[in-house]
Amino acid sequence: MYIVSKDGSGDFTSLQAAINAVSGSDTPATILIRAGTYKERVIVWRSNLRIVGEDRDSTVITWSACARDPAPDGGERGTFLSFSLIVTGNNVTVENITIRNDAGDGRQVGQAVAVYAAGDRGVWRNCRMIAHQDTLFCGPVMPSVVNETAPYPCAAQCVPQVNEPAHTFGRQYFEGCYIQGDVDYIFGSYRCWFEQCTLFMDRRGGWYTAANTPEDQPYGFVFHRCTLTGNCENGAGYLGRPWRKYCRTVFLRCDMDAHVAPLGFMDWDEKRIVTDRMGEFGTAGETADLSLRHPRQKRLSGEEASQITLKAVLGGQDGWNPTEHAPVWYLCGDSTMADYGPDKWPMMGWGQKLQAQLPAGNIVENCAVNGRSSKSFVDENRLHDIDCCLRSGDVLVVSFGHNDEKNDPRRYTAPQDTFLSYLQMYIDTARRHGAELVLATPIARRHFDEGGKLLSTHGQYPDAMRALAQAAQVRLIDLERATMALFQQMGVEATKDIFCYASPGEKNYPDGCADNSHLQERGAEQIAKLFLGLLKGEISMENTRNNQVEAACQSAALDTLISNEDAVYTRP
Repeated sequence: MYIVSKDGSGDFTSLQAAINAVSGSDTPATILIRAGTYKERVIVWRSNLRIVGEDRDSTVITWSACARDPAPDGGERGTFLSFSLIVTGNNVTVENITIRNDAGDGRQVGQAVAVYAAGDRGVWRNCRMIAHQDTLFCGPVMPSVVNETAPYPCAAQCVPQVNEPAHTFGRQYFEGCYIQGDVDYIFGSYRCWFEQCTLFMDRRGGWYTAANTPEDQPYGFVFHRCTLTGNCENGAGYLGRPWRKYCRTVFLRCDMDAHVAPLGFMDWDEKRIVTDRMGEFGTAGETADLSLRHPRQKRLSGEEASQITLKAVLGGQDGWNPTEHAPVWYLCGDSTMADYGPDKWPMMGWGQKLQAQLPAGNIVENCAVNGRSSKSFVDENRLHDIDCCLRSGDVLVVSFGHNDEKNDPRRYTAPQDTFLSYLQMYIDTARRHGAELVLATPIARRHFDEGGKLLSTHGQYPDAMRALAQAAQVRLIDLERATMALFQQMGVEATKDIFCYASPGEKNYPDGCADNSHLQERGAEQIAKLFLGLLKGEISMENTRNNQVEAACQSAALDTLISNEDAVYTRP
């Protein structure tokens, strides 16, 4: 997870810097933006990205470009270069953010786009998009836009010009969003589904929509259970007008107040006129009398409306369902779980090896950090950051104990008191979102006595976690007992292959290394497999008591389980 914070407490102080730092465009990644107003123009060029704001109203991206800004050739820059934020990557989700264009009234500045949604499979949840004329454009890019966003690559569909476009392939899904503007302020040629959104018409009045759907495209804009309102004069807001003559716009079960004109849709000119590709069903509110609507617009029957489904509009050949998401495993822990860079190799945390062991379609966000306890992780707002991103179906894995025992007021917790209180915060966070909570006792250290017996070094913390898991009825993975059985079986010398031992002269450890707490690559992989084996029941605590953990970790049965795409983790 990448953290953006204006005060410098995160990884970056700008969203663009975070986007540019994401490693690889194929690997899913999450960017959390903490509250603040970020005055920057943003190009979301990477694919498979989730961008989440800490709070919708106080996490703001704003810019002030407009169509009448001067261009290098002496002319004007035009509508499509006026955006505050553009998405040219595919599979991008944006949540809990306000995106504004503050250029001003279109009568003075012309068009001023807040959001340019150009990629395919875009998801927008609980966002505010605010401008005046042309707030939200959902359509492909043109050569001028490709040049504008260079040198960043562009995955979005590109067309020579926006006029009378060929069939467009982009799809966008909007849920619970607030979209504000005046003239033609939701426009474009893509297939878009708006679910329970609020459309707010500015004082100037105008048209909520202006689609330019291609002739051979069966769907354009669909508004489902949305609310249309505003602060213009009553009747000054029209449902839309056809930017191009094959405009396809439908309002299903929407509520419309007196700001909406009784005529509903309106002709653009003599050639671009309202047709039966523009229609309504189940309208409620002060302007729900469809007998007053434009005579050529469609009054859909119940059967016709029932055919306009999310699957029909956005499903496509790939069966895309924007209401589903890949399960994300958020890992909360310390240095035994954390990620390490090449400068620390061969040291690795077991969380670093978990992604490779999970079935396809699962995503690991390893939030574990060196030196943290259950307390300091919370006090540094790391759990809060996860709280902002956590969703139903995700998994929150919590493993602390190594540092809770430290004689340090920033980290210390009492095992039967504050340790339990902090762990309860993780449980409450998971339950608030409908996510699965998994407690994992800390892995054993490599501490043998003179007779070769492995010693327990975590005091009362594992027992406290075990008791809490039973009382709170949450999953417990007893890594302490399992790793003690494994390490005891392996013995004093063999366990050096689990922990970070390095001979003098190695690149990162010129003086050598003999670390009995932290893992090396082979050990990290072993513990990751052990964790999943215990979680899925392939390895049982019966096996650990019989000293068979090592064999189970290396068994073909476990390898098959982990690689089986059907073996996705589900709640018990």
